[in-house]
Amino acid sequence: MTSDSYSELNREDYLRFQTMLLREKGGDHQREFLEVADDNEKFLAFIEDKVKVIEGNPCPLFVGALTESSFRELTADQERSMYEAWSALKPRTACRVSFWAKLTLEHIRSGKIREASWLASNGGSADSGAERIDRALILDSDGSSKAIDGCVRTMFRRMSGLPLVRGNRSVFRDPPFARAWWRERLVARILGRAAVQSREELLSVVRRSPEYWERLVTMIVSRGSVFGSDQVQDAIVNGLARHLRDDLRSPLQNVKTLVIMLRRFSNLYAAREIGALDFDEISDIVDGLIARIQRADMVEV
Repeated sequence: MTSDSYSELNREDYLRFQTMLLREKGGDHQREFLEVADDNEKFLAFIEDKVKVIEGNPCPLFVGALTESSFRELTADQERSMYEAWSALKPRTACRVSFWAKLTLEHIRSGKIREASWLASNGGSADSGAERIDRALILDSDGSSKAIDGCVRTMFRRMSGLPLVRGNRSVFRDPPFARAWWRERLVARILGRAAVQSREELLSVVRRSPEYWERLVTMIVSRGSVFGSDQVQDAIVNGLARHLRDDLRSPLQNVKTLVIMLRRFSNLYAAREIGALDFDEISDIVDGLIARIQRADMVEV
């Protein structure tokens, strides 16, 4: 076991477990999974009965307080504290659902996540996770299957990510703990460069909205594309932060325009070794592209 080898769930077991739970909407396995979510010990036992643990170093738990609401959407300060606690993680570990699942389960075991049902809490609803589960379990047969399946999928997304359904990007955008680590890692990396925007300005980009972060995640995980370089990723996020600071009415506040910008950047520079350029050179390219998009938007208005 290496010094950066952390305890995690067996990946093959966990994949089979997720597959089993998703096989039949509203089936017995899904119902049992939701029914045990009101008892942390039963919930942990249900998973541990089917998924082995790969022993490794224990990962520190988050030391701050969590509520159901803050767990669903962590504050900037909480995300920073988590990254500091988990800064020894390597990206090869942080991209694994099996690691984040184990870490989330340890927070349930310790009581940091007071109720396993928090995992079912949906960002678009004011209902608690427990209320959402209760409603799903008592609906009539036609509505129940879909609602039960929806709760199960949400719980997997919050616990670890669900690449089976949502692709590899899921682990970067769906689990609160993993999302915190990846966002803060990106911000910390940019801040390590010379003459960049402030932490607050960078956070205004990566925390703008779940949809905005999702589009940036698509860039981060596109290792074989124009965006595979850290230099490119950092220059784009830093350029957006500078632009949004200077123009509060910028169209680049919107996800639709961000997608256009990223697509145009990719199309323009796919044939060039842009990743070989230095950060300042790429930043100049980003600034020029943003200016052109801004002018085009003003003409259309």
